[in-house]
Amino acid sequence: MINDKLITALLACLLALGGWTLSRTFSLSQDMVLVKEKITQIEKDVEEAVWNTMQDIKAEKKKNKRKKKNKKKKQD
Repeated sequence: MINDKLITALLACLLALGGWTLSRTFSLSQDMVLVKEKITQIEKDVEEAVWNTMQDIKAEKKKNKRKKKNKKKKQD
């Protein structure tokens, strides 16, 4: 009798721990999905910022070349 009650209590504890572990794992999995989405968005933002900066640099170089050409023409 006591053995049956002890086994039942141990099984109840085991099931409770298993349920808690499963819920915790699911929660962590959801958190990881959110973190991955945020990282993806940040990567896109950084890539866009770098691309825009590169475009600005190229445009500035073209302006500088035009200014130099105009100065040379004026000097001639």
